Amino acid sequence: MKLINIINNYSDKGEKPLFYLKADTALLRNNDAFYIPTDVGRIVASPHIVLKNARLAKCISERFASRCIEGVMAGVTFTAIDKLNEAQREGLPWDEAVGFDHSSALSLETLERDAMLEGAIFYINDEERARINLNDFRFTPDKIVSHLSECMTLRIGDLIYLGSREEFDVKEGDNYKVVVAGKTLLNFDIK
Repeated sequence: MKLINIINNYSDKGEKPLFYLKADTALLRNNDAFYIPTDVGRIVASPHIVLKNARLAKCISERFASRCIEGVMAGVTFTAIDKLNEAQREGLPWDEAVGFDHSSALSLETLERDAMLEGAIFYINDEERARINLNDFRFTPDKIVSHLSECMTLRIGDLIYLGSREEFDVKEGDNYKVVVAGKTLLNFDIK
């Protein structure tokens, strides 16, 4: 299983979806608490709508890409922002900053594909902090799936984190919730 993170869905960088990959050890499941790693500096969190891939796909045209989407999940990615800034400054890989263990929270439940049309709401301590709306995306989910399938073979169960406009400083004691289509899919604590 691949974890694919789109990075330019809210920016004008690149003409096509830009992305990076994470190992499956980055998954944080079961609404388990996220434990802030030590000695990595500032950590930020970004909420996402996540697509779950339904079939083996290689070079799928955009008009058929929707067939590859099994459903929609909720996610939150964690980034060691100081390490990321350093890696970018020095032209080094981002892996240590973005791909550490449990750096990608993922809901257990998968909703129907159309649930993403209603968007998602991210809460910190029951206060709404961000809304994710497909109309704000630069690239449609179908365009993203099509492009990714041209770059690599997508497999059943691959997860595509569609990107986030905002990032929030991670603080011990906070509670995160992500609601998609009116249903709470993620609800976990920061420790």
